[in-house]
Amino acid sequence: MLTILQFPCWILNVQHNLTLYDERIEITRHNLIFKIDIHLKIKMRWEISLSGIQAVHIEDLMIKANQEDLNQLKQHLDGRVSYLGIQNYYETIELLSDKKNCKICKVEDRFTKVKLCCRSLKKDAYNQEQLYQSIIILYKLQQHKYFPKLYEVYESKAHIYIVMELMDHHLNVDLIHEEIQIITLDLLKTIKILIDNQIQYSKFKLSDLMMDKRGNIKLISFCHASRSKDIDLDNYLGNIGQIMIQLYGFKDSYNSLPYIPDKGNEFIIGLLNPNLDYRFTFEDAMQHEYIQSIFGETNIPMKFTQNPKLITGVTEAISQYTKSSYYQKIK
Repeated sequence: MLTILQFPCWILNVQHNLTLYDERIEITRHNLIFKIDIHLKIKMRWEISLSGIQAVHIEDLMIKANQEDLNQLKQHLDGRVSYLGIQNYYETIELLSDKKNCKICKVEDRFTKVKLCCRSLKKDAYNQEQLYQSIIILYKLQQHKYFPKLYEVYESKAHIYIVMELMDHHLNVDLIHEEIQIITLDLLKTIKILIDNQIQYSKFKLSDLMMDKRGNIKLISFCHASRSKDIDLDNYLGNIGQIMIQLYGFKDSYNSLPYIPDKGNEFIIGLLNPNLDYRFTFEDAMQHEYIQSIFGETNIPMKFTQNPKLITGVTEAISQYTKSSYYQKIK
């Protein structure tokens, strides 16, 4: 086991030693050992004051320690266990979405004043095991920029609260052709990560995509994610095709689309496979002129756009990749 953190702690005023491993916590004193596996079903409560964390309650144990050690412990556990008492840490600033079984709020950390997003999910409306699995999947995707940062998970008797990074806004249809190309490329990179990690989303749509403050496109939906060895690539490519139709400003089928440069109409039909005769493979999509033209100098958009962050993405992509090196550099 990998040892992450060690520090002295006190239980009932008696000194013990706490060791955080990659998969569990061990609290020891002489020959006495408490072992606590790390998973989302563990419920922990942090005892805090105006000066910060004073103690942590794990199951029936109240553990006191140096504040810096407790801060480090919390940092390593965030997103891997469930906490109690979300109101002690966060204040609701704004209600962003209010659906029957899920509310989304903008919240503010009471100590750092950082604003984040909090999803509140009714337990009785979801398969709780599936929900835990979805959160674990999101945690494992943290190293990739196409997924939102997961900060903490809280629980109450009736709800699960997922605290995540606050996105800038949803994508809209007021985009130029080159911007839609970049978004499509990002979506292809996103499904490549999902495929490589054997993760299946039953469906994702335009409303499941948001942009962070740096202009990165992120897939924010996670409730429908599951592990699977049999990935439905056709479903992924079809979802991208439907999103492209909406981004070009049309809500109907591919038949209503006007001419799209860089063989865009052909590309969308290849993704959707409407006649069930031939659908692209992932490699077909990546090698198609619609994607490859992104890396040609003539494709650099120079005109004004309401979304300059995406244009920055276009020029950065061109400077970082060439047609010959792209497949070696994609992650």
